[in-house]
Amino acid sequence: MAGLSNEQQENVWALWARGESIRLIARTIGVSQTPVRTLLRRHGGVKPPPRARNRRHLSLSEREEISRGIAAGLSCRVIAARLGRHHTSISREVARHGGPGTYRAATADAGAWRNARRPKPSRLHRDPALSSMVAAKLERGWSPAQIAHWLRREQQDSLSHESIYHALYTGQIHAPRQGSLLRSGRSLRHARVAKPRQRRGVLRNMTSIHDRPTSVEDRAEVGHWEGDLVMGRRPSAVATLVERSTRMVRVVALPDGYKADAVRDALINNLADVPPQFRRSLTWDRGREMAFHDQVARALGMSVFFCDARSPWQRGTNENANRLLRQYLAKNADLRRFTQADLDTIAARINERPRKVKRPGFGSDSSEGESDHAQEVRPAVA
Repeated sequence: MAGLSNEQQENVWALWARGESIRLIARTIGVSQTPVRTLLRRHGGVKPPPRARNRRHLSLSEREEISRGIAAGLSCRVIAARLGRHHTSISREVARHGGPGTYRAATADAGAWRNARRPKPSRLHRDPALSSMVAAKLERGWSPAQIAHWLRREQQDSLSHESIYHALYTGQIHAPRQGSLLRSGRSLRHARVAKPRQRRGVLRNMTSIHDRPTSVEDRAEVGHWEGDLVMGRRPSAVATLVERSTRMVRVVALPDGYKADAVRDALINNLADVPPQFRRSLTWDRGREMAFHDQVARALGMSVFFCDARSPWQRGTNENANRLLRQYLAKNADLRRFTQADLDTIAARINERPRKVKRPGFGSDSSEGESDHAQEVRPAVA
Protein backbone atom coordinates (compact mmCIF):
# COMPACT_ATOMS: atom_id res chain seq x y z
CA MET A 1 0.00 0.00 0.00
CA ALA A 2 1.29 3.49 -0.90
CA GLY A 3 2.75 5.41 2.00
CA LEU A 4 3.80 2.44 4.13
CA SER A 5 6.59 0.00 3.44
CA ASN A 6 6.05 -3.73 3.85
CA GLU A 7 7.95 -3.62 7.14
CA GLN A 8 5.81 -0.74 8.41
CA GLN A 9 2.63 -2.56 7.44
CA GLU A 10 3.77 -5.65 9.36
CA ASN A 11 4.45 -3.45 12.40
CA VAL A 12 0.99 -1.88 12.10
CA TRP A 13 -0.72 -5.28 12.13
CA ALA A 14 1.43 -6.53 15.02
CA LEU A 15 0.62 -3.49 17.18
CA TRP A 16 -3.06 -3.58 16.18
CA ALA A 17 -3.26 -7.24 17.28
CA ARG A 18 -1.95 -6.14 20.70
CA GLY A 19 -4.85 -3.71 21.02
CA GLU A 20 -2.85 -0.50 20.54
CA SER A 21 -4.58 2.69 19.35
CA ILE A 22 -4.07 4.17 15.88
CA ARG A 23 -2.36 7.18 17.44
CA LEU A 24 0.16 5.05 19.32
CA ILE A 25 0.80 2.85 16.26
CA ALA A 26 1.51 5.90 14.10
CA ARG A 27 3.86 7.35 16.71
CA THR A 28 5.68 4.03 17.12
CA ILE A 29 6.43 3.51 13.42
CA GLY A 30 7.09 7.22 12.82
CA VAL A 31 4.29 8.18 10.43
CA SER A 32 1.08 10.20 10.57
CA GLN A 33 -2.20 8.59 11.56
CA THR A 34 -3.70 8.88 8.05
CA PRO A 35 -1.83 6.00 6.32
CA VAL A 36 -2.31 3.77 9.38
CA ARG A 37 -6.04 4.46 9.49
CA THR A 38 -6.31 3.97 5.71
CA LEU A 39 -4.58 0.58 5.89
CA LEU A 40 -6.79 -0.64 8.72
CA ARG A 41 -10.03 0.56 7.14
CA ARG A 42 -9.12 -0.89 3.77
CA HIS A 43 -9.03 -4.37 5.32
CA GLY A 44 -11.65 -3.80 8.04
CA GLY A 45 -9.08 -4.21 10.82
CA VAL A 46 -8.39 -7.81 9.71
CA LYS A 47 -4.87 -8.60 8.56
CA PRO A 48 -5.02 -10.00 5.01
CA PRO A 49 -3.42 -13.41 4.46
CA PRO A 50 0.07 -13.34 2.95
CA ARG A 51 0.26 -13.68 -0.81
CA ALA A 52 1.72 -16.88 -2.21
CA ARG A 53 2.74 -17.74 -5.74
CA ASN A 54 0.69 -20.44 -7.42
CA ARG A 55 2.85 -23.48 -8.17
CA ARG A 56 1.38 -23.69 -11.67
CA HIS A 57 2.71 -20.24 -12.56
CA LEU A 58 6.17 -19.57 -13.96
CA SER A 59 8.84 -18.91 -11.34
CA LEU A 60 11.68 -16.39 -11.51
CA SER A 61 14.19 -19.17 -12.23
CA GLU A 62 12.05 -20.41 -15.13
CA ARG A 63 11.82 -16.89 -16.52
CA GLU A 64 15.61 -16.63 -16.32
CA GLU A 65 15.85 -19.85 -18.38
CA ILE A 66 13.46 -18.30 -20.91
CA SER A 67 15.61 -15.16 -21.09
CA ARG A 68 18.80 -17.16 -21.61
CA GLY A 69 17.11 -19.33 -24.22
CA ILE A 70 15.95 -16.27 -26.17
CA ALA A 71 19.48 -14.82 -26.01
CA ALA A 72 20.83 -18.13 -27.37
CA GLY A 73 18.36 -18.00 -30.27
CA LEU A 74 16.28 -20.99 -29.16
CA SER A 75 12.66 -21.35 -30.19
CA CYS A 76 9.76 -21.32 -27.72
CA ARG A 77 9.21 -25.06 -28.34
CA VAL A 78 12.80 -25.90 -27.39
CA ILE A 79 12.67 -23.69 -24.27
CA ALA A 80 9.34 -25.23 -23.30
CA ALA A 81 10.72 -28.76 -23.66
CA ARG A 82 13.65 -27.91 -21.38
CA LEU A 83 11.28 -26.48 -18.72
CA GLY A 84 8.63 -29.18 -19.05
CA ARG A 85 6.03 -26.58 -20.05
CA HIS A 86 3.66 -26.32 -22.98
CA HIS A 87 5.09 -24.24 -25.80
CA THR A 88 2.05 -21.92 -25.87
CA SER A 89 2.68 -20.97 -22.23
CA ILE A 90 6.18 -19.85 -23.16
CA SER A 91 5.12 -17.99 -26.30
CA ARG A 92 2.35 -16.12 -24.40
CA GLU A 93 4.82 -15.27 -21.60
CA VAL A 94 7.31 -13.75 -24.05
CA ALA A 95 4.62 -11.85 -25.98
CA ARG A 96 3.01 -10.54 -22.79
CA HIS A 97 6.29 -8.95 -21.63
CA GLY A 98 7.56 -7.18 -24.72
CA GLY A 99 8.54 -9.91 -27.14
CA PRO A 100 11.90 -11.62 -27.79
CA GLY A 101 13.74 -8.34 -28.29
CA THR A 102 12.92 -6.77 -24.90
CA TYR A 103 12.08 -9.74 -22.64
CA ARG A 104 13.83 -9.56 -19.22
CA ALA A 105 13.28 -12.16 -16.49
CA ALA A 106 13.22 -9.83 -13.46
CA THR A 107 10.92 -7.31 -15.13
CA ALA A 108 8.56 -10.03 -16.35
CA ASP A 109 8.41 -11.69 -12.92
CA ALA A 110 7.66 -8.39 -11.15
CA GLY A 111 4.96 -7.57 -13.68
CA ALA A 112 3.33 -10.98 -13.35
CA TRP A 113 3.27 -10.66 -9.55
CA ARG A 114 1.75 -7.21 -9.81
CA ASN A 115 -0.90 -8.22 -12.36
CA ALA A 116 -1.92 -11.27 -10.32
CA ARG A 117 -3.29 -9.04 -7.55
CA ARG A 118 -6.98 -9.35 -8.26
CA PRO A 119 -9.06 -9.07 -5.06
CA LYS A 120 -11.99 -11.41 -5.48
CA PRO A 121 -15.32 -9.70 -4.69
CA SER A 122 -17.10 -11.35 -1.80
CA ARG A 123 -20.32 -13.24 -2.31
CA LEU A 124 -22.29 -10.47 -0.59
CA HIS A 125 -20.76 -7.98 -3.01
CA ARG A 126 -21.70 -10.16 -6.00
CA ASP A 127 -25.23 -11.02 -4.80
CA PRO A 128 -27.30 -7.83 -4.17
CA ALA A 129 -30.39 -9.81 -3.14
CA LEU A 130 -28.47 -11.71 -0.44
CA SER A 131 -26.76 -8.50 0.68
CA SER A 132 -30.14 -6.77 1.07
CA MET A 133 -31.53 -9.70 3.04
CA VAL A 134 -28.55 -9.66 5.42
CA ALA A 135 -28.74 -5.86 5.81
CA ALA A 136 -32.44 -6.08 6.67
CA LYS A 137 -31.73 -8.60 9.44
CA LEU A 138 -28.89 -6.44 10.76
CA GLU A 139 -31.18 -3.42 10.88
CA ARG A 140 -33.58 -5.45 13.02
CA GLY A 141 -30.79 -6.03 15.55
CA TRP A 142 -29.74 -9.55 14.55
CA SER A 143 -26.10 -10.50 14.93
CA PRO A 144 -24.06 -11.97 12.03
CA ALA A 145 -24.01 -15.35 13.84
CA GLN A 146 -27.82 -15.36 14.13
CA ILE A 147 -28.19 -14.43 10.46
CA ALA A 148 -25.77 -17.16 9.34
CA HIS A 149 -27.63 -19.77 11.41
CA TRP A 150 -31.01 -18.57 10.05
CA LEU A 151 -29.72 -18.77 6.47
CA ARG A 152 -28.53 -22.34 7.01
CA ARG A 153 -31.79 -23.44 8.56
CA GLU A 154 -34.36 -21.51 6.52
CA GLN A 155 -32.59 -20.86 3.20
CA GLN A 156 -30.14 -23.80 3.09
CA ASP A 157 -27.41 -21.22 2.52
CA SER A 158 -23.88 -21.69 3.83
CA LEU A 159 -22.85 -18.04 4.23
CA SER A 160 -20.64 -17.76 7.32
CA HIS A 161 -20.90 -15.10 10.01
CA GLU A 162 -17.26 -14.16 9.38
CA SER A 163 -18.17 -13.28 5.78
CA ILE A 164 -20.85 -10.93 7.08
CA TYR A 165 -18.45 -9.30 9.54
CA HIS A 166 -15.80 -8.85 6.85
CA ALA A 167 -18.31 -7.38 4.40
CA LEU A 168 -19.44 -4.89 7.04
CA TYR A 169 -15.93 -3.89 8.03
CA THR A 170 -14.84 -3.40 4.41
CA GLY A 171 -17.98 -1.50 3.37
CA GLN A 172 -19.44 -4.18 1.06
CA ILE A 173 -22.75 -4.01 2.96
CA HIS A 174 -23.87 -0.42 2.82
CA ALA A 175 -25.02 1.29 5.99
CA PRO A 176 -25.65 4.93 6.99
CA ARG A 177 -22.29 4.80 8.75
CA GLN A 178 -19.67 2.11 8.21
CA GLY A 179 -20.13 -0.57 10.84
CA SER A 180 -23.29 1.01 12.28
CA LEU A 181 -25.35 -2.09 11.48
CA LEU A 182 -23.40 -4.00 14.13
CA ARG A 183 -24.71 -3.92 17.67
CA SER A 184 -21.34 -2.71 18.90
CA GLY A 185 -21.28 0.12 16.34
CA ARG A 186 -17.69 -0.77 15.43
CA SER A 187 -16.28 0.01 12.01
CA LEU A 188 -13.08 -2.04 12.49
CA ARG A 189 -12.25 -5.36 14.06
CA HIS A 190 -10.31 -4.86 17.28
CA ALA A 191 -8.13 -7.30 19.15
CA ARG A 192 -9.41 -8.78 22.40
CA VAL A 193 -6.90 -7.78 25.07
CA ALA A 194 -7.31 -8.87 28.70
CA LYS A 195 -7.74 -5.97 31.10
CA PRO A 196 -5.89 -5.75 34.42
CA ARG A 197 -7.81 -7.33 37.27
CA GLN A 198 -9.12 -5.07 39.99
CA ARG A 199 -9.40 -6.00 43.63
CA ARG A 200 -12.92 -5.81 45.04
CA GLY A 201 -14.25 -5.78 48.56
CA VAL A 202 -15.18 -9.05 50.27
CA LEU A 203 -18.88 -9.58 51.03
CA ARG A 204 -20.04 -11.15 54.26
CA ASN A 205 -22.15 -14.29 54.64
CA MET A 206 -21.90 -15.26 51.00
CA THR A 207 -23.31 -18.57 49.78
CA SER A 208 -21.11 -20.12 47.11
CA ILE A 209 -22.40 -20.97 43.66
CA HIS A 210 -21.20 -24.51 44.34
CA ASP A 211 -24.00 -24.87 46.91
CA ARG A 212 -26.73 -24.27 44.34
CA PRO A 213 -29.24 -27.14 43.93
CA THR A 214 -29.00 -29.42 40.91
CA SER A 215 -32.26 -27.98 39.56
CA VAL A 216 -30.44 -24.69 39.05
CA GLU A 217 -27.54 -26.27 37.18
CA ASP A 218 -29.64 -28.29 34.71
CA ARG A 219 -32.21 -25.50 34.15
CA ALA A 220 -35.01 -27.89 35.08
CA GLU A 221 -36.99 -25.23 36.96
CA VAL A 222 -38.12 -21.74 36.01
CA GLY A 223 -37.29 -19.05 38.55
CA HIS A 224 -33.51 -19.15 38.89
CA TRP A 225 -31.97 -15.82 37.90
CA GLU A 226 -28.50 -14.48 37.17
CA GLY A 227 -27.70 -10.81 37.69
CA ASP A 228 -25.04 -8.16 37.26
CA LEU A 229 -24.50 -4.46 36.63
CA VAL A 230 -24.04 -2.92 33.20
CA MET A 231 -22.00 0.25 33.57
CA GLY A 232 -22.38 3.44 31.57
CA ARG A 233 -20.59 6.73 32.05
CA ARG A 234 -19.79 6.83 35.75
CA PRO A 235 -21.64 6.96 38.02
CA SER A 236 -24.51 5.60 35.90
CA ALA A 237 -25.46 1.93 35.67
CA VAL A 238 -28.39 -0.46 35.31
CA ALA A 239 -28.93 -3.91 36.79
CA THR A 240 -29.63 -6.84 34.51
CA LEU A 241 -31.45 -10.07 35.35
CA VAL A 242 -31.71 -13.19 33.16
CA GLU A 243 -33.81 -16.25 33.97
CA ARG A 244 -31.67 -19.35 33.34
CA SER A 245 -34.34 -21.65 31.91
CA THR A 246 -36.24 -19.27 29.61
CA ARG A 247 -33.40 -16.74 29.06
CA MET A 248 -35.88 -13.93 29.70
CA VAL A 249 -34.12 -10.62 30.31
CA ARG A 250 -35.14 -7.88 32.75
CA VAL A 251 -33.32 -4.55 32.94
CA VAL A 252 -33.60 -2.56 36.17
CA ALA A 253 -33.15 1.20 36.33
CA LEU A 254 -30.77 2.59 38.96
CA PRO A 255 -31.53 6.32 38.98
CA ASP A 256 -29.93 6.73 42.42
CA GLY A 257 -26.62 5.11 41.49
CA TYR A 258 -25.23 1.64 42.05
CA LYS A 259 -24.29 1.65 45.71
CA ALA A 260 -25.50 -1.28 47.77
CA ASP A 261 -28.61 0.36 49.20
CA ALA A 262 -29.77 1.63 45.79
CA VAL A 263 -29.25 -1.76 44.15
CA ARG A 264 -31.05 -3.53 47.00
CA ASP A 265 -34.13 -1.31 46.71
CA ALA A 266 -34.22 -1.47 42.90
CA LEU A 267 -33.99 -5.27 42.80
CA ILE A 268 -36.67 -5.73 45.44
CA ASN A 269 -39.05 -3.31 43.68
CA ASN A 270 -38.47 -4.84 40.24
CA LEU A 271 -38.79 -8.50 41.23
CA ALA A 272 -41.74 -7.94 43.53
CA ASP A 273 -44.15 -8.23 40.58
CA VAL A 274 -42.73 -11.65 39.62
CA PRO A 275 -44.85 -14.51 41.06
CA PRO A 276 -43.12 -16.16 44.05
CA GLN A 277 -42.85 -19.54 42.26
CA PHE A 278 -40.76 -17.82 39.57
CA ARG A 279 -38.23 -16.24 41.92
CA ARG A 280 -36.36 -19.12 43.49
CA SER A 281 -32.72 -18.01 43.42
CA LEU A 282 -30.38 -15.27 42.25
CA THR A 283 -26.72 -15.73 41.26
CA TRP A 284 -24.47 -12.66 41.25
CA ASP A 285 -20.85 -11.69 40.86
CA ARG A 286 -18.84 -10.65 43.92
CA GLY A 287 -19.58 -6.96 43.46
CA ARG A 288 -19.87 -4.66 46.46
CA GLU A 289 -23.24 -3.50 45.13
CA MET A 290 -24.63 -6.72 46.67
CA ALA A 291 -23.47 -5.98 50.20
CA PHE A 292 -27.13 -6.16 51.33
CA HIS A 293 -27.77 -9.50 49.61
CA ASP A 294 -29.25 -10.97 52.79
CA GLN A 295 -31.94 -8.27 52.82
CA VAL A 296 -32.73 -8.95 49.16
CA ALA A 297 -33.06 -12.66 49.94
CA ARG A 298 -35.42 -12.08 52.86
CA ALA A 299 -37.59 -9.53 51.05
CA LEU A 300 -38.04 -11.67 47.93
CA GLY A 301 -37.93 -15.13 49.50
CA MET A 302 -35.17 -16.30 47.18
CA SER A 303 -31.68 -17.67 47.79
CA VAL A 304 -28.69 -15.58 46.67
CA PHE A 305 -25.53 -17.31 45.44
CA PHE A 306 -22.17 -15.83 44.47
CA CYS A 307 -19.67 -16.84 41.81
CA ASP A 308 -16.06 -17.61 42.57
CA ALA A 309 -13.64 -14.70 42.46
CA ARG A 310 -12.81 -13.57 38.91
CA SER A 311 -15.15 -16.17 37.40
CA PRO A 312 -17.89 -14.28 35.51
CA TRP A 313 -18.22 -17.26 33.15
CA GLN A 314 -20.05 -19.06 35.98
CA ARG A 315 -23.04 -16.85 35.18
CA GLY A 316 -22.56 -17.08 31.44
CA THR A 317 -26.24 -16.63 30.58
CA ASN A 318 -26.16 -13.16 32.12
CA GLU A 319 -22.82 -12.31 30.53
CA ASN A 320 -24.21 -13.15 27.08
CA ALA A 321 -27.31 -11.03 27.69
CA ASN A 322 -25.19 -8.09 28.84
CA ARG A 323 -23.23 -8.28 25.61
CA LEU A 324 -26.51 -8.07 23.66
CA LEU A 325 -27.66 -5.10 25.73
CA ARG A 326 -24.56 -3.10 24.78
CA GLN A 327 -26.29 -2.45 21.46
CA TYR A 328 -28.63 -0.13 23.36
CA LEU A 329 -26.64 0.76 26.50
CA ALA A 330 -23.31 2.19 25.36
CA LYS A 331 -20.38 2.29 27.76
CA ASN A 332 -19.97 6.06 27.38
CA ALA A 333 -23.69 6.86 27.74
CA ASP A 334 -25.37 8.26 30.83
CA LEU A 335 -27.70 5.37 31.66
CA ARG A 336 -29.63 7.47 34.17
CA ARG A 337 -31.51 9.06 31.27
CA PHE A 338 -33.26 5.73 30.58
CA THR A 339 -36.54 5.39 32.42
CA GLN A 340 -37.78 2.01 33.57
CA ALA A 341 -40.24 2.09 30.65
CA ASP A 342 -37.34 2.64 28.25
CA LEU A 343 -35.45 -0.30 29.75
CA ASP A 344 -38.54 -2.51 29.58
CA THR A 345 -38.78 -1.75 25.85
CA ILE A 346 -35.11 -2.68 25.36
CA ALA A 347 -35.60 -5.93 27.28
CA ALA A 348 -38.64 -6.75 25.14
CA ARG A 349 -36.59 -6.30 21.97
CA ILE A 350 -33.97 -8.71 23.28
CA ASN A 351 -36.58 -11.25 24.40
CA GLU A 352 -38.38 -11.20 21.05
CA ARG A 353 -35.20 -11.92 19.09
CA PRO A 354 -33.93 -15.43 18.28
CA ARG A 355 -31.03 -16.43 20.50
CA LYS A 356 -28.33 -19.08 20.20
CA VAL A 357 -28.50 -21.43 23.21
CA LYS A 358 -27.30 -24.84 24.34
CA ARG A 359 -29.57 -27.80 23.86
CA PRO A 360 -30.27 -29.77 27.04
CA GLY A 361 -27.57 -32.29 27.76
CA PHE A 362 -24.79 -30.51 25.86
CA GLY A 363 -22.99 -28.72 28.67
CA SER A 364 -23.43 -25.87 31.12
CA ASP A 365 -23.99 -22.17 30.61
CA SER A 366 -20.29 -21.53 31.13
CA SER A 367 -19.80 -22.39 27.46
CA GLU A 368 -23.18 -21.19 26.24
CA GLY A 369 -23.03 -19.98 22.68
CA GLU A 370 -19.60 -21.40 21.87
CA SER A 371 -20.22 -24.85 20.35
CA ASP A 372 -21.95 -24.91 16.99
CA HIS A 373 -22.85 -28.60 16.94
CA ALA A 374 -24.87 -28.36 20.14
CA GLN A 375 -26.88 -25.20 19.50
CA GLU A 376 -30.29 -24.12 18.44
CA VAL A 377 -31.78 -20.68 17.89
CA ARG A 378 -34.91 -19.76 19.75
CA PRO A 379 -36.50 -16.65 21.25
CA ALA A 380 -36.55 -16.06 24.99
CA VAL A 381 -39.78 -17.21 26.64
CA ALA A 382 -41.65 -14.73 28.82
